[in-house]
Amino acid sequence: MRLRLAKRGLSGIVAATLSALAFIAPAQAQSFFLYLPIVARSPECPTTSNATYDLIGIVGGYYKDNRLTDENPDFRLSILGYAPVNEPLQLVEYGGSTDPNAPRFSGIFEPNRLPAFVRAYRRYDWNWNESGPPPYGARGDVNNDWPVSALDLAATPGEGIYIPERNVSNNPIGTVAMVLYADEDEVTLAYTANDSVVHGYVVYLMNFCVDPNLVALYRAQLNNGRRATGQLPAVRNNQRIGTARHGYVTVAIRDTGMFMDPRSRKDWWSEYSSAPAIVIPREHRTQGGEAATR
Repeated sequence: MRLRLAKRGLSGIVAATLSALAFIAPAQAQSFFLYLPIVARSPECPTTSNATYDLIGIVGGYYKDNRLTDENPDFRLSILGYAPVNEPLQLVEYGGSTDPNAPRFSGIFEPNRLPAFVRAYRRYDWNWNESGPPPYGARGDVNNDWPVSALDLAATPGEGIYIPERNVSNNPIGTVAMVLYADEDEVTLAYTANDSVVHGYVVYLMNFCVDPNLVALYRAQLNNGRRATGQLPAVRNNQRIGTARHGYVTVAIRDTGMFMDPRSRKDWWSEYSSAPAIVIPREHRTQGGEAATR
């Protein structure tokens, strides 16, 4: 006889088991299987911090004239969403020209490194309804512009997480990226001073513990989810923005609005020119879908 127990507290499981055994004659009681639930808990995120961050002025006006709150798919990869795909978990080499000053994903870790790629995804399209409530529409189909548009990078729980490094400042004080969105496990970074996802590079980092002081500073610039002070936090190369919570951190990147393949060695991992890579002619990428923004 097998006694299967649903989700209960440990004391409830023990009590239920003893009660069941009491009604079974000794001759009938032969084998019993007690299935205890396995509860896996991720490390808790820090709630305090000694870190400090800069504020810089927004250039060129607010995102969509401040009509939408920050609960939208342009600012939050978690709202836009992504689906797992069976693509090679290694560097790829696309043809075509590249920017020598593109962000370097190795800077997410200190010391910089080329991590293992854990899992690959494609992001969804978005069916916008800006006159509706947040999140202003709904997910569409999986977008096939590129074979991969989001990637889990292997990390060690508790290690520091930093921004992808770039050798171009976005402000005279020396910051490199401005925070377009921040919450406890998600950050969106613009490598300009524009409150926009269609100017320059925008990087999404998810599934890690964001520094609570960075989250607090970001939220202090808002009023009911909308920009209120004309400023946003900005971060520097090698400035810690949080800690790894799982065995991975998720990354995605846009260039002038379009999501790109984060595995591209020539674009985001160029310092690893000798690392193995799969050659994929740029014109052979998959086609279809629209960018999330419009």
